[in-house]
Amino acid sequence: MYSKILVAVDGSESADRALVEALRLAAAMGSELTVVHVIDNSYLRYEVGYIDLTDLRASLLEGGQILLDEARAKAAAQGVACATLMVDEALALGDVANAIEQVAQQTGAELLVLGTHGRRGVRRLLMGSVAEALVRQCQQPVLLVHAPPARGSAAAKPA
Repeated sequence: MYSKILVAVDGSESADRALVEALRLAAAMGSELTVVHVIDNSYLRYEVGYIDLTDLRASLLEGGQILLDEARAKAAAQGVACATLMVDEALALGDVANAIEQVAQQTGAELLVLGTHGRRGVRRLLMGSVAEALVRQCQQPVLLVHAPPARGSAAAKPA
């Protein structure tokens, strides 16, 4: 059904679950999988005093590469053809959703798989929603995978 699937990873639990689902789908359909990690460079907009941004950027790149290497290893273990891509350009400056959409277009992805944190209210207002932005602007189908409820939350407690 989908020959090319794109999944975005960021190290969150919801993104990890999205990767698992994308791998499951790719294995079942014989699809090619592209795993993308976008470095959110929004920190460049702010005056941060004496912090060396070179070290911060290097740390973000290293962490992103680790995520992509782990995803590639998981894909190989399941026999899924996998490419990885890290985006660290001006196009990602504070707008991760646009960066993911551009990668989807460049790779010919037919399905996007994303984790969603399910934030609501003020938290969503302050932190935004990459998943919501992609659902609204993307032409390809988008599969959202929720993280499990946080421990101690009302949703995590049995009825």
